[in-house]
Amino acid sequence: MRQEQSMSRQFFIAIGLGLLAGYSWSSEPPVPILELMVATVAPASDTLWGVEDPQADEEWQVLDDAAITIVEAFEQAKLGGNGPTDAAWASEPKWQAYADEEIIAGRAARDAIAARDLDALFAAGDLLYTPCEACHIDYNPRL
Repeated sequence: MRQEQSMSRQFFIAIGLGLLAGYSWSSEPPVPILELMVATVAPASDTLWGVEDPQADEEWQVLDDAAITIVEAFEQAKLGGNGPTDAAWASEPKWQAYADEEIIAGRAARDAIAARDLDALFAAGDLLYTPCEACHIDYNPRL
């Protein structure tokens, strides 16, 4: 379990650093939004939704890394990606609102994690779920 958590933490740190590096693009965002969602948002969301009863600091850190990833991924999603519909999506107020809701949920998760408040973390997971589902209906109904 600890090796899995360590690998998961390393994954989220690498993704987070990659996202931060992506903010320096000069003419084109680094990846399509769909790839960002599949490679970054889905695993981080699954980590937060799959929480059971973290005890050790390392377990809480894995959760915090996932919450950081959510915040950073949706900050990037607000800017768009280099996919064929990404610029159009990012220009829509509805897209921006969904991304903002996800950022708020990620920050709520971080607050809950810092307080070691499992109930608040479950509530943050619920906050994360609603805009995910609504956004998929509007922007990727095939999911």
